[in-house]
Amino acid sequence: MASKTPSPGLNVIALVSGGKDSLYSILHCIRNGHRVVALANLHPEIKSHASSGSKDQGDEEDIDSFMYQTIGHSVIPLYEEALGIPLYRAPITGGAVDTSRIYRHDAADQSVESGAASEDETECLVPLLHQAMQAHPEANAVSAGAILSTYQRTRIENVAGRLGLTPLAWLWMYPSLPAPAEREADPAAVREAGLLEDMSAVGCDARIIKVASGGLDDGFLWDNVSESGNGGRAFRRRVVKAMSRFAAPEDIRGAVLGEGGEYETLAIDGPGLLWKKRIEIEERESRTAEGGVAYTSLKGAKCVPKSEGERPDVAPQNVRRPVLLDSVFAAALGDVSSALKTTQTEQAMQHDAISSPAWLSSQPMHRQTNTTWTISNIIAPEAGPGAGEQMTEIVAKVQGTLKAFSQPRKTEDIVFATVLLRSMADFASMNKIYVSLFKKPNPPARATIACGDRLPVGVNVMISFVVDLGARSSRQGLHVQSRSYWAPANIGPYSQAMSIPLQDQSRLVYVAGQIPLEPASMEMASQGKSWLDDYSLRTTLALQHMWRIGEAMQVDWWVGAVVFLTRGENIQTQVRVAWHLWKTMHTLEVNDEDEEDDEPQIDAWDIKYGRQTEDVVAETWSLPRFGILDSNAATSVPPFLAVEVDELPRGSDIEWQGLGSRCADILLESQADSTAATADGRYSYTCIEIASLETASLASITESLYMKQGLSQAILYTTQPVSEGSWAGQVVPCRTVWGREGKPLAAGVVLQQEFGSD
Repeated sequence: MASKTPSPGLNVIALVSGGKDSLYSILHCIRNGHRVVALANLHPEIKSHASSGSKDQGDEEDIDSFMYQTIGHSVIPLYEEALGIPLYRAPITGGAVDTSRIYRHDAADQSVESGAASEDETECLVPLLHQAMQAHPEANAVSAGAILSTYQRTRIENVAGRLGLTPLAWLWMYPSLPAPAEREADPAAVREAGLLEDMSAVGCDARIIKVASGGLDDGFLWDNVSESGNGGRAFRRRVVKAMSRFAAPEDIRGAVLGEGGEYETLAIDGPGLLWKKRIEIEERESRTAEGGVAYTSLKGAKCVPKSEGERPDVAPQNVRRPVLLDSVFAAALGDVSSALKTTQTEQAMQHDAISSPAWLSSQPMHRQTNTTWTISNIIAPEAGPGAGEQMTEIVAKVQGTLKAFSQPRKTEDIVFATVLLRSMADFASMNKIYVSLFKKPNPPARATIACGDRLPVGVNVMISFVVDLGARSSRQGLHVQSRSYWAPANIGPYSQAMSIPLQDQSRLVYVAGQIPLEPASMEMASQGKSWLDDYSLRTTLALQHMWRIGEAMQVDWWVGAVVFLTRGENIQTQVRVAWHLWKTMHTLEVNDEDEEDDEPQIDAWDIKYGRQTEDVVAETWSLPRFGILDSNAATSVPPFLAVEVDELPRGSDIEWQGLGSRCADILLESQADSTAATADGRYSYTCIEIASLETASLASITESLYMKQGLSQAILYTTQPVSEGSWAGQVVPCRTVWGREGKPLAAGVVLQQEFGSD
């Protein structure tokens, strides 16, 4: 099951370095229905010769940069003729001034030009892309070949955002994605070199032009990493073997692709759908430098026509793409039908409309521990009837509240937001104002739902925030804004996830609500089959998005999740599908894979600067880690709630929102009406199922809340109105609520507690 082609296509400026990845990314632009209108390249400043691809440039300069490949730059001008696409070039000025992995991490406003960063080599992209955009005003996207380098990806995303371009990174996390169906069906494929195998399948020709690793010596220079046939596979096995002598087992896949700077390549040919001519080099000379570095000096580069025999019949659909679902999710999806054979007849679940004009306090609820501060149920009906008006006043209230705190905080300290709207029609006007709150990298993760007439009369927007009280430097964020095959791009003002430290080595990971967008197209997933088949696919895909984000954030276990469902005639079946998938993914037999296959991947930035606290390491991570499940655990399935609401973003019918933990021990406890997950004995997430929402029962729970030490959050998902003062926490009004095994409820309560906290 592969991603479908998006429509309409984008007009792309392709950043090219000459390396295999940037050129192969162009093929994926074409494969996904986009049009490449221009090439753009940055090169070292030319000191003696014009950048014309002339024959006397064998001594060209190669600068040391984490951002740009410059070896072989004298050949780049030939790409305009070889590909038949206009090329724009500019010199690299400045250097790596900002060496943090997340670019402009401390800038006051990411969207504003900064004089302090003007000397950074990243800023050279701005005038270069401006030049290409002026010549091609239809351009609205930029592509790059980033695979594992957060350093490179975040810089391109930053510049793209400032210029209004959609960033494309088709190869992002490629080594950890499921193999394309064609490669999976080929038993001779070199598993550790999957990307190179896929390049080979369409006739790419990328030569090693530089080696800088003890694993590869000058004997590898000018070899074709994507050579086809048995010879090519034999060569790739040699590379894997050579890298295995020096790279850690978990780093092999990245090293084989040259992600740690082990080698660099020069693309000289490829399939005819992109390459109109091939590049030929008249003279080559191998040279050595310090530190085991060897490179090829090139002279006499020129474009030559291709003969008929050199033009393999490659169509866009022959460019391989990873299949949509990981094998474990595909298996879980395939089991849905049999799991639902016992599904009971749908019963109408009806609740009277809430008509009380003031069913909760107009004042926000606050909870504080040593680690977090939650500000819940912020509303501003007094600002006017419009969602934009109310959001503007909410922004003012939030900023005032943060400043008035005993230890003043800023909006950049917010790590999670829950946004409740009356209607998704208000999303754009709300979001336009919401953006103004967050100007720095890694804005808070967010879940957005529309509650319809379940919100209080006159309230069109209600927001709750979680504020981290720790140092910003201790947080970790994941904000991938590029389109890829990995997970949906977050182009809005929210991150995929934010992670904060608790005590010792434990961490809490807030994951944004995930809807079933196909990552490559950013369109809602559909098989065009029955309602149940399509819904099951979407539920599975949205859960996979949450899983991949959790793996990237090194989540060891989900402490709990809430799945939001839109109202419909089949709500019970919707709940049962979601519960089945949640339960299946936490069953040992399904995830009983070799945990030794965990594969952290690193790039050249990691090698020099190490993995700093704000970094997210790209990994193939085993989630959940059954090895940390406490022997006293009563179940392996974490707390679960399903909530029926009016609308979700993009017209989705499903949204998963999870909370993850990085921990060494997880204890799961289950009783008749509650489930709890406790991580490292330091933090607990408890879900209480309430069958009948009587005033007395709610008051009893509320009273017990005041007795709990370290209670950081108390969320009530309720089908009935809540009288003022009867709930000491966040409220999410909804149509129906469901618990484990699809049990219908009147309400569900989620309590989060830190032990040892004041």
